[in-house]
Amino acid sequence: MATTTLDPDSNGDNANETSSLLPRDSLPLTPATSSFVHPTHSTNVIIGILFTIVFVLAFGSTMMAVPAMRLAENIICHHHYDKIEGPGHIGFGDNIDEGLCKGDEVQKELNVIFSVIPVLEAIPSLVTIVPYGLLADRIGRKPVIILSLVGLLLNACWDIIVMWFWKTIPLRAIWADVIFTFIGGGDSVTLMVFYATISDITTDENRSNIFLLGTCSGLLAELIGPAVASALMAKSPWLPFFLGPVIILLGTLMILFVPETLHLRPRATVSAALTSDSASDQIASNAKADDSTFFRAVKSQALNTLKELWNSMAVLHSLPIFLLLLAFISPPFGLLSIGLCLRYISRRFGWTLGDAGFLLSLRAFVNIILLLIIIPIFSHILVKHLHLSSRAKDLLLARASVIILVVGALFIAASPTIGLTILGIIVWTLGTGFAGLTRSVITTLVDQQHIGRLYAAVSVVETTASLIAGPLLGALYTWGLKWKGPWIGLPFYCLAGITFISSIWVFTFSYFEEKKDDAEFNIHEEERDFVGNV
Repeated sequence: MATTTLDPDSNGDNANETSSLLPRDSLPLTPATSSFVHPTHSTNVIIGILFTIVFVLAFGSTMMAVPAMRLAENIICHHHYDKIEGPGHIGFGDNIDEGLCKGDEVQKELNVIFSVIPVLEAIPSLVTIVPYGLLADRIGRKPVIILSLVGLLLNACWDIIVMWFWKTIPLRAIWADVIFTFIGGGDSVTLMVFYATISDITTDENRSNIFLLGTCSGLLAELIGPAVASALMAKSPWLPFFLGPVIILLGTLMILFVPETLHLRPRATVSAALTSDSASDQIASNAKADDSTFFRAVKSQALNTLKELWNSMAVLHSLPIFLLLLAFISPPFGLLSIGLCLRYISRRFGWTLGDAGFLLSLRAFVNIILLLIIIPIFSHILVKHLHLSSRAKDLLLARASVIILVVGALFIAASPTIGLTILGIIVWTLGTGFAGLTRSVITTLVDQQHIGRLYAAVSVVETTASLIAGPLLGALYTWGLKWKGPWIGLPFYCLAGITFISSIWVFTFSYFEEKKDDAEFNIHEEERDFVGNV
């Protein structure tokens, strides 16, 4: 049940730094693969096709999200009443009225199902992103992204099979869909290759704007997709659930109209997604000598990645950087709370999941307004009229975002009415620019050649937090269902607390900020020590 969107704060940000996923010098030149689109097509045409693909893929994925939740709830509900009254209690193949499925036992099992999924989905990305990144640099972008989308399609088809044959296949078998995600690596690899493809055909000057437009393309799909799915669910949740994979297949086929861009990379490009210093170049050069097979290349790049992970820990030597790194604990919790919020509203206020799905469209709309209007306007005012530096401007906006996030989470947790809860969702969404703003601030604390390892450290924090967030929020929601009353909002109280505690250092940053020379660490000395130990 993966969702494919261009996320400005995803790990794919590392691909922004270069058009190559892996060191150029360690790779043979690969000729362009055949395509329905001639390689001489304009950059604007290729980018337009890519943005259309992003929209179609995100639209198909968001079409499936809420229907999958409702179908799973219905299946659990059937099994629950079967145990109590026997299979003859209601037409065994009929839908049970959704209002009868809001009991604690049904919701607890539904919570378990959807709390485990994010943890399992993270495994393929962690295991496969290096080899698939290498493959994309050796044979081209198109084969890898097609393979990734095929894996996502098989993932969706497995979900359909499990839910269609729910009478004989246990619902928890849906967790096995992660196996298909190993084919192509899932969302992370898909986004990584999309970033690399765009990087191949854009310049440094316009790349950030292109990525912003790509993000808006995904958000537009998130705005329309849930609303369409919720409307179709009034007839049957199966309708949008079946349409989702069909739309994803359409997006996959559209890849055939994109020319291979690997050969369009500047020949001078030698940096990797997470490497940009002289030590990395040395290892890449060593890899070139014995990179005679794909598996040797994988081994070489794995060693390179381990080296970067080791070096990324050096950022902890700077107290301001360490404190700001802690702030990246909270965004994964916020991201994984979105699906939980739908179940929470459905359970607490008696809404159908279809009606609650419209709130996803509301969230996407607010996100678009935030990204395109609110943040740019305030940034302009702070820089042009209040004469703040870029770092001071981002730091001030990040601090405001923390307050907004905490207030929004508390509103969601404690609001006695659906109106105030929706207000809380809007307020929370207005603070979601926090991750990008904090990333901008922390980037100013290191020089250009060390940005890659800084982002590696950020990725470690975000990945670790995402592995913890799903089970923790799920367990808190289960306890809330057990304790009843206001305790049902427990995961959102936790969300507010984690956001405040992990981000409080954004407010104390100025007090702990060291002089630039003291904040910098002796990178080259540690690199020599590491290489010597190896």
